[in-house]
Amino acid sequence: MLVLKVMFSMNLIFSYPLVIYPAHIVLEENLYAGWPKTKRRQIFKNLNRTLLVLFTIIVSVLMASELDKFLAILGALGCTPITFTLPTLFHLYICKPTGKERMLDWFVVGFSMVILVFCTSYSIYNWAAEK
Repeated sequence: MLVLKVMFSMNLIFSYPLVIYPAHIVLEENLYAGWPKTKRRQIFKNLNRTLLVLFTIIVSVLMASELDKFLAILGALGCTPITFTLPTLFHLYICKPTGKERMLDWFVVGFSMVILVFCTSYSIYNWAAEK
């Protein structure tokens, strides 16, 4: 069991930079869009990165006992659209299907919204019920 915990910890340590990097890119593109490339901009970008990492650490520490429930809600809200809704919408707009294919695509989009609402509601309900 100790080996699994150590391996899981190593996985988290090495995957954290891969996960946080896209968040940095999105924030920096929006926050520093009109800034010229100066030392001041670089300092603010580094401060922004530091604050984002500290924010994730604080959230993790504060939510430590309920992190699984928090991640369940985030997973329902974030992963359902990525898994079902977006690919179907991309298919609709790129391939321009007609007839039954189009109806099936819209059914999948609607059903994915039902899944999103159900899973999010269920996670919130279970979180509240266990207190």
